[in-house]
Amino acid sequence: MRTNGIIAITFSAVLILAGCNKRVPITALPPVTPPNPATLALNEADHAFSAGSYDEAARAYESYLKLDPAGTRRDEALFRLGLAYSLRPAMDWQRASSAFRQIVEVFPNSPFRPPASLILSLHSELDQVNANAQQRDQRIRQLTTELDRLKRIDADRRKRP
Repeated sequence: MRTNGIIAITFSAVLILAGCNKRVPITALPPVTPPNPATLALNEADHAFSAGSYDEAARAYESYLKLDPAGTRRDEALFRLGLAYSLRPAMDWQRASSAFRQIVEVFPNSPFRPPASLILSLHSELDQVNANAQQRDQRIRQLTTELDRLKRIDADRRKRP
């Protein structure tokens, strides 16, 4: 029992001594600065893009590009803006291609330049294939009309005695 008393007294003394140390004054935290509106717009755009809300993403990327014309992530925002225009329900290729061309012309060292160039070239090839298909269809219609005319001529010749 005497040992328990010594332990209790020693423990109490340690607690008292630990509580008597010099108190450090608490300094005020620096004021919280509100987040940059451009950063908020970019975060909102990325979130909407990831969620598949391409109309909302396009608006937010446009907002970011207006709020931060010299932003460090401008090339990424332009690339995703182009994709958003391409992927939204009412595809707007004119605006998408404008965003992709801007990356190619303004950001030659951007990691988004090669995919933007590829998308532009693939769409150009697609336009050419569509134009060729339209020409082919028109030529088929012309030849069909000519064939029908020749069949009528042949049928008229066979009817004559």
